[in-house]
Amino acid sequence: MKKKDNKHMLMGLAYITQVGLSIVTPIILGAYLGNWLDRKFHTDMIFSIVLIIIGSLAGFLNLFKLGPKNPDKKE
Repeated sequence: MKKKDNKHMLMGLAYITQVGLSIVTPIILGAYLGNWLDRKFHTDMIFSIVLIIIGSLAGFLNLFKLGPKNPDKKE
């Protein structure tokens, strides 16, 4: 395997990992915080649902921010 090919493969792997973590992390944090607030205020999953939705929106906003600025540009 060429050194240049190995570098592009590792850069791609790092990008995929970053995208995955950028989507999953806000959702998990929203679920955890929502569950904690529901237990604290004795509510019936209201905070969990709202914060999971907000976490999902934040995760996909992160996806759009990580996307290429100019998709026609060749590296």
